[in-house]
Amino acid sequence: MMVASCGSKKKDAAYYERMVDSIRKVEQVKEMQRQAGITDGDPLEEFFLNLSLRTLPLQSEGRRWERLGEFTKVPRVLNEHFGYLSNAELQVLSMPRAGRHHVIMLLEMQDSITPALFLYTMGGNHHMIDQLCIYEEKAEDRPTDFGKTFMDYYITSNWEITLMKYYLSHEATSPELEETRRYVINKEGRFEEVVIEL
Repeated sequence: MMVASCGSKKKDAAYYERMVDSIRKVEQVKEMQRQAGITDGDPLEEFFLNLSLRTLPLQSEGRRWERLGEFTKVPRVLNEHFGYLSNAELQVLSMPRAGRHHVIMLLEMQDSITPALFLYTMGGNHHMIDQLCIYEEKAEDRPTDFGKTFMDYYITSNWEITLMKYYLSHEATSPELEETRRYVINKEGRFEEVVIEL
């Protein structure tokens, strides 16, 4: 009663409906967290503690991402943490630390069969510092040809990440290497391109 009398404006029915909706949303989020196995503690911390670890070195498996390790489904309430909308289907795998930074591999299915893989570096409280796409496929139309481009990767045990971009013509049986880049994770946790020595 005291709170209602302190305000100079009367609250209408729409105000109370919004309050009830907010309470329902909080309860729905809690229920989703409970179903995902996330309990009273920090849900983000608990989620990261339960991820499977994939050791290095690591070589591309192409579309056969299942061979990389045991990925964990990201609860939709945590999608925003990775820069995605809540309707995205994401999976992650923990990687060895790079210096003082946590690293995870994120899998996003572009369609029912085409994966895209990203590396994420994470700072304190698991906030994202940087990301790097390490595998994707794209259809490509060129002036005289069409086919697809795809990336492959190799990651050494000291976090040298080599990315190779290939083009596969619709008439070819083997892909053509178009570009090679190498990255390291710097002290700030960012992916930094380095010169490849021949």
